[in-house]
This record gives sequence, C-alpha cells and structure tokens, in this order.
Amino acid sequence: MDANRLRFWLLAEPLVHWEPLPEGPSQPHAIHRDTSRRTVRLASSPGTVPWTEPDEPARAEQLVNQVPGTLDAFGTWAYLDEATATVMAAGAGPEPTPLLRFDATTPRARPTDLVLGEDGVLYVAAGGGKVLLSDTRNRWDPATVSLEGFEAWRLAPAPGGGVFVLGRPTSLGAPSGPAQVRLAHVTGQPLHRGLPGERAPTVFNPEDNRNPPRMSLLLDGPSLPGEVLVGLATSPDGRLALLSWVHDAASAVPPGDGSARLRFFTGTGVTEPVALLGARRPFSLAWVRAERVAVLLRTGATTLGAVAYEPQAQEPLAAPLGDYYPLTAHDGGPFLHGPHAQVHYPVQAGAPEPLHPVSLPSFALQGSMRNAGAPLAPLLDAGDARAVWHRLYLEACLPPRCGLRVFLAATSTAQRPAEDAEDTWHEHLFGDVASTSGAAQVPRGAWVSDASELPFHPGLLPGTPEPGRRGLFTVLIQRAGRRVRALQGRYLWVRVQLVGDGRSSPEVAALRVHGPRFSYAENYLPELYREQVFGDDADAKATSTPADFLERFLGLTEGLLTPIEDRIAGASLLTDPRTVPEESLEWLAGWIGLTFDAAIPHERRRRLLEAAPRIRPWRGTSRGLRLALDALTDGGISRGGLVVVEEYRLRRTFSTLLGIDLGDEDDPLLPGLHQSGNSYVGDTLFLGSEDHKEFLALFGPEAPTTAAEEAAVEQFLAGLAHRVTVLVHQDLDARELGLVQRVAELEAPAHVAVSVKRASHPLMVGVASLVGIDTYLGPPPSPQPLRVGEGALGSRNLLERPPSLDPRLLAGG
Repeated sequence: MDANRLRFWLLAEPLVHWEPLPEGPSQPHAIHRDTSRRTVRLASSPGTVPWTEPDEPARAEQLVNQVPGTLDAFGTWAYLDEATATVMAAGAGPEPTPLLRFDATTPRARPTDLVLGEDGVLYVAAGGGKVLLSDTRNRWDPATVSLEGFEAWRLAPAPGGGVFVLGRPTSLGAPSGPAQVRLAHVTGQPLHRGLPGERAPTVFNPEDNRNPPRMSLLLDGPSLPGEVLVGLATSPDGRLALLSWVHDAASAVPPGDGSARLRFFTGTGVTEPVALLGARRPFSLAWVRAERVAVLLRTGATTLGAVAYEPQAQEPLAAPLGDYYPLTAHDGGPFLHGPHAQVHYPVQAGAPEPLHPVSLPSFALQGSMRNAGAPLAPLLDAGDARAVWHRLYLEACLPPRCGLRVFLAATSTAQRPAEDAEDTWHEHLFGDVASTSGAAQVPRGAWVSDASELPFHPGLLPGTPEPGRRGLFTVLIQRAGRRVRALQGRYLWVRVQLVGDGRSSPEVAALRVHGPRFSYAENYLPELYREQVFGDDADAKATSTPADFLERFLGLTEGLLTPIEDRIAGASLLTDPRTVPEESLEWLAGWIGLTFDAAIPHERRRRLLEAAPRIRPWRGTSRGLRLALDALTDGGISRGGLVVVEEYRLRRTFSTLLGIDLGDEDDPLLPGLHQSGNSYVGDTLFLGSEDHKEFLALFGPEAPTTAAEEAAVEQFLAGLAHRVTVLVHQDLDARELGLVQRVAELEAPAHVAVSVKRASHPLMVGVASLVGIDTYLGPPPSPQPLRVGEGALGSRNLLERPPSLDPRLLAGG
C-alpha cells in the first residue's frame, strides 16, 4: 500500500544531531546521552535520601511549637532562652546579651517567633497574639501592634520592611472544624526619639507620624478542610509560601503519599495545594533559592533531616529533589529567619551553620533537546510542501511521574520557527505529564506491544517491555484545538522535553516520525468524505470538522494494519544475514549447507553468513581459508592479527643456506651480515651482491651433490608440502583460539594439515621477515613484572621495586 512513503527517524545514535536548548528558568539543560545503552535521559544531579515515618503526632507538635531564631547580615543572631523567656543576642561577644524580657509565668505571653525584617527591625510575635517591634539601632522605644480577633503566631519578613503574620491554629492535632487561612501584614514604624508626639487633629504639624506601626488583615479565608497551617516563609524574590499538615485523608486535595501541602499567596488568595511527597509533618520551612524550598522533618526515632523540593506551577505533586543536607551538630530547632538567601540552622554550641547540599546520584527535573537541522544534521524533508506528517513512534522508558512532551512544527521553508511561537509548535504527550499549551484534547501517546514498528526490528530500547511504562509508544501527529488537525509542511522540526521527578528519569532510545500520511479517506472513500476546509479556516481554533474527525478515526485502523503490511513487504529481511532473527540463523544457514560451531556467537554467525557467497567459490583454497577466518575474527586476517602461512613458501630460506658454513661471517648468504642479507621478493627471485656469483650455483643442475644430500633435501622439502600454519598475533583466549583451529580445519582441504600457533614475536629479521606473508608489524609488547617460573628476564619482563608507604624501604633499609 505505502511501500514508497518516506520514513524519518531521530535516534539516540548520531543519525540526527540533537542540539541542547539554552539553559533557562523553565528549560534547564540537563540531558545525558548513554552511548552504552543507546538511550537519552535526564542527567545526574544530587540524589534522594530515604527517610522513615515520624513517630507519634504529639512529638511533631512539640517540634513545630519551637521558637525559631533570626540572623542578621553580620553573622550575629537572636534566639529565645526558654527558661527565662528572654530574647538573647549572640555572635558579637564571648557571651550572649539580653535584648527583650517577657513574662515567663504566662504561657500566652511567651514569644512564638522572631524575625529581623529588611528594615532592621526585630519583630517578635508574643504577648497574647501581639507583634512587638524593637529597633536594632535603638532609634525608638519598642512598640506593639495587634488586630482584634487575630492571634499572631508565625512571622516571615516582607519585602522592603515589615512582616507577614500567620494566625495561631486552634489545634495542631486533628482539627475540629475547617481551618481558615488568616494572614496579616505589619507595616510602619514609630517616630524617632526627640520628635514631637501626636497632636490634636486640628493642629497641623509636618513632623507628625504619617506611617505609624499597624497590623492589617491581608486574607481571611478560604477554609481548608482537614488541614492545619504550620508555617510560612518568604522567598528572595518576595513569594510567600504556606506550609500545612493534612489530617483528613478524604479532604479535597491532590492525591499523594505525604501529609504536607504547600500553597502560595497570590495577593488576593492562595494557589491550589502542592503535595510534598514523602514529607510527614515537617515543622520548619525555608526558601533555599528562588524556586526551591526546604523543610525540616523527622527522619527516624531520634534524627532530623532537611529535604528540598522545587514545586512547579500547575503541578499537584512535588517530589523530593534528593539533595542531602547534612545537619552537623544540629540542636533540633527550626531554620533561622534571615535577610539573606543562605539558610541557617541552629547548632548545639556556637554560631548557626549554613545549609549546604551534598550531591548524591539523582536526576534533574527537566531537560530539553531538539533536532538542529542543516548544516549540523540532515533536515526532516518530506519533499512536498503539501505533505501531511503522519505518525510518531517513540521507544522509551517512562517511570511513574515521568514523561515526555514532544513539540512538532512544520514549515514550507528550511527555516526553524521561533521557540516562543506557540501557534506554530504543537504538543504531544507521553507518560505522566500534563499539557503546558492549554489546548483542548492534546494527543497522548499509546503503548504498543510490538518492540518496533519497523519490520522484524528488535527495537533499540534494552529491557523487557512493560505496558504503559517501557517499550514502543505511538501517537497520530495532530494540531490540537484546530478545525483541521493535520500538520502539513515540507520540513518538520522537533523539540523534546523530558520531565522527571528527581528520583526517576525517562529514557529515550528512538524517536521516529513517519510521513507523508497515506490517507484511507483520500484513497479508499468517495470525495464526499474528504476535507473541504482549507487555509485560515482550517487553522482556526475550534471544534474539528467531520472530515478531520473521520480522518483521525480511520487512523486507528491504519495504525494496526500498516505495520502488518510493512512486515509482508519486508519479508526479504528474513533472508538477509544482517536482519534475520537470531533464532532463524541456523535455518537460513541450512539453505546453503553451512553449519556453525556451537561456540560461535550470533554476531559472528551473521558475518559468516554474509561472507558465505564469497567463501563458497574459494572453499578448499588458501583464499577461502583466509576469507573464512577473516569473517570469524571480525577482520583478523585483514588487520594482520592472523597470518596464514603455506609452509612450502619457507623452502627458500633453507635452500639458500644448504652447504654454507654458518661460521663464515664473510659469506654473503648469511642473514644480517651483508647489505643484501637474505632478502626475498615474490616466490622465486633472490637478491644478492653482484660479486658473489656462486649464489646461482645452488640452483644449477650441475651443482655437485651426494645421494645422501639429495635424500635429505627431498625429505626436507616433502615435509613442508601440504601443510598450513595459522600464526595468531592478536590476543585471543583459549576458547577463541580453539574456535579458530576448528574453523581452519573445516575450511582447509582434506589433504592439508592445519596447525594454529601463537606468534610470540611479530617480526624476526632473517628468520620470519616476510611482511604480509608470515609476519606483520604490530605494537611493541609492554614490559611486565617478572614472575618466578613464568617470565623471561630481559625479554619483556622487568624487576620492579614494590611500592611502599614507608620511606625507609625506598632507601633500601
């Protein structure tokens, strides 16, 4: 049906160049190409830290009721002395100094939070829900602000000065009724000392305080059934985050396996909750940087740990990033408030320590890649501006909470469209990811049980297929939300976004795009059913036309039938040694009477099958033997690793030495002692010096010989007939060496004796110096330590002094 249609594929192999997108806040560059597994996945980053469930909720309530300290830009800090209910300052001298004293006998009067604001004012939540303002530069006396019906409990610095205030919850245990988000804002300052105080309203004075300290209600609601707010924190760019515990499993919150939720203040309300996976009753919250938060929680019966998250917009779940934050000498208290981005935690003795991550193996949350196009790589060119791109196939592993977003764009020119042209790029989803385009009915890939849609291809993805998670996925290419959803254009552009959860990563082995589309409606149905809407009307965002729906509906059947038709059309692949399935190799070899040794691996069997047409006409000859051994050893003969020597060729060496006095150093026929030595060219030509004519006498019929000498020569020459030696120069183990011996015996003629020997020296001048015949030039062997009873001292073995950490041994002591 569609044997002539084009196919384009983007593989993890370098058929198409993948160009990483520039780093940015929404698309960080975090892609790793694993050449050993032929897959693409998110790159490694800090790893996950397992934690256990905390013990009883009562202990968690004790932790969350601890009073946080606060830190300034000079490294000094303030904290609450629980025994005396005194706010102490430390860091500037050897001993702490008191700042503010509170009534230690009245629980409601004790401070619940301390924050040093950006305006240099120390804010203390204390005194029955009031907020006390104390100037660290002593410009005015402490002042308090309050709000009727509002009890201040938790504080967070506000941008530019002042603080945000969270009301005290009615209960940290299971709440009796729906909790409400109650937020207040403390602003203003008292007048400095020495300035006149308040006057009568009728008396004008330009020095009156126009910005007195006050507390105003920012938000009174909404209700949060089954939840209780336990903390808040301000990011470096001014975002306010609220932390809550969930007690009611049936509450209307996003599903997840944790009991902590995170919301963000919008100015008029709060966002939808983000579930913090794995966080059970965290008692402290802080911003590590603009997009990352960290929480403190119990990790065991007696230990605490810090866990980082990067909550994403419109994502109901946030998985831990896996960063490991060591809490050295941590005293168990919450994070300190601070005016700078570096988060600190309290220690048992001394100054608070900064929170630093220690990287462990994990994965980035997101990464992007794209096809670069010419000149870096071939363009995906359908050859026709009216071509409709048909179907996308993906070989990938998509663990839970991981997935891919594939954006496709088609153009009539070889110019890549802008990345921010939202109307040009069309989204296709795979795995557990949500759409970012906001279009209705975004196509989502479906899992296919076949390893590959390509005929008889085993697939590029390693591992066993798993429905919905690992294997082959497919989706019909569409423009979601358009009247006509077909994607038309000559050139196709691809952008892939990998999304992980930090603990797992999607892996992509291959992405293939098929086109142009073979339309069932266009080829098999009357014209009545064809598309009648074109141009700007087709590009309009609206419900799809009936013809477009029919086209996509027929695509369901086409997606099943086309792979079957392709297998029929590609049946010749079953008789190609390069593509025949492994289980059919013996069957195909039987067609030509070829049998395999049981020790030959499958890849070598394919090479032998492929070389069989070249070997068969020369079987039983020296050339046939060389072809067979070359196919068996993956080019060992061509590289010189194996040398086939017909021993009759060695006759010339001994024939020139017969009757020569080997002790005569002036004899020109002795090897290495004359300028010509014993050189050999071809099979019959011997080169010698012009002034030694006696060389030719050895081959003349009048050469005097005795009967005994003739018999000895004939016996020597007969011993070199019908013999072949395979010299193995390359490093082969015993199994491979035996395999070479068996194949050589199988391919050699029956009357020829074959022997396989290891060659210890690549080249020996005067003895084995026929380059390309019985020797080859190889790399010199590296020296090895001498082993008693095995090595040969001075040949390739050396005596070495053993290494020692004790310098006395190096001096010979």
